[in-house]
Amino acid sequence: MTATYTGRANAVPRVGARLISGRILTVTRTFLAVAARVGALWVVATLTGRRAAFPRAAAAAAAVRLHRAGPTFVKLAQLLSTRLDLLPAELCKAFSRLYDDVPAIPSKTAERLITARMGAPLKTIFSSLDLKAVASGSIACVYRATLIDGTEVAIKLRRPGVQEIIAADLRLIALGTAMAARLPMMRGLPAVAAVQQMSHAIAGQLDFTTEAASLVRLSAALKEVGEITVPLPHPEFADLERTANGVLVMEYLPGLTRMSPADIGEQASVHAVEAALSAIYKILFLDGLVHCDLHPGNLYLMPDGSARILDAGFVVELPESARRAFTEFFFRMGTGNGKRCAEIVLSTALNPQGLDAAAFTAEMVALVDSVTGIRAGDFDLLKFAGSLFDMQRRHDLHADPQFIFPLLGILVFEGAINDYHPEVDFQELAMPYLVRALFTRA
Repeated sequence: MTATYTGRANAVPRVGARLISGRILTVTRTFLAVAARVGALWVVATLTGRRAAFPRAAAAAAAVRLHRAGPTFVKLAQLLSTRLDLLPAELCKAFSRLYDDVPAIPSKTAERLITARMGAPLKTIFSSLDLKAVASGSIACVYRATLIDGTEVAIKLRRPGVQEIIAADLRLIALGTAMAARLPMMRGLPAVAAVQQMSHAIAGQLDFTTEAASLVRLSAALKEVGEITVPLPHPEFADLERTANGVLVMEYLPGLTRMSPADIGEQASVHAVEAALSAIYKILFLDGLVHCDLHPGNLYLMPDGSARILDAGFVVELPESARRAFTEFFFRMGTGNGKRCAEIVLSTALNPQGLDAAAFTAEMVALVDSVTGIRAGDFDLLKFAGSLFDMQRRHDLHADPQFIFPLLGILVFEGAINDYHPEVDFQELAMPYLVRALFTRA
């Protein structure tokens, strides 16, 4: 049997007033704790004359306490880590290091959930099932099993109650953002639109039906790249009913051990990084797909020079207009055409009244010129993005939210592979895919 997957609009359920009240208390306590800690740090920094160190310490403290607020805020912080157009750089840097690190579902609970969601006694489906999770995140845990026919599979199991918690949190975040947007200091910021987009992305990670479809699309799109493996949903046991219930059975990929560059070897590291980057560019520029979550837990570089990409819970499909605009921006940046880069940004961003387009264009030309022709190892994508967003802030421009996801995908990837191939040439490897996307689409 072959399953066909489509997204589900009801991945996040409605929640009752009692749960929302409980989450209000949790969130309020968290933000009061953040305020108290940051206030204490400010006092200490003032008394000791170390105010320069305050932003970094305050950002780190905020990140730690957001982790305690639950899965919604972990995911929100990860998304906000790329919003250099909205948040200070130190806060973005602290949030970028915030990844899921939570205890696994208790074994007995996991066994009960898998049985219920698979809809049959486990002994009729599996010859073995290891209830010690091989991965544990804030939304789901992953287990290893063997089917009756001997096929090894991975079972992704959604945590009990996580849908309701995230639904309640997203309602509170939307309400809080709407209220904050009325404050004078927030006027002009696309806070409501940005939070709506991020909330949609967080909710999407609960939807295993969409994730199964994304795995299939990624695998098909990456066949031409080679040396990239994406686990496919099992054709019989990853049917729509089971994915809708929060269990996804997929191909098990052995050997997923995080290895250092020394373990892999220099040549294999370079080859695997360039294969993975080519994969990102292929799906982004040609297929309009962005894998936004390629942190070290979802990207494995192998000693044979191949790479494995996991977890398609945060894969975004760009509208055609956004795909083409981002593609052309990247192309013009690589060819040193700062004037055209400025035109693209101005055509997609939210432009304020009284914008000095000529001044903005002149600054963009200077920024693009500063990275044109430099050595690959000297090109810092995060620094470039920070400068770009700082420039937009000064001109009261706000990036099109559709531009954020491609940037998120590339920046998260860069953080995952920096130690393996620091000299990787992001612009040179992109060029074949940019040319195809803009001039041939073949």
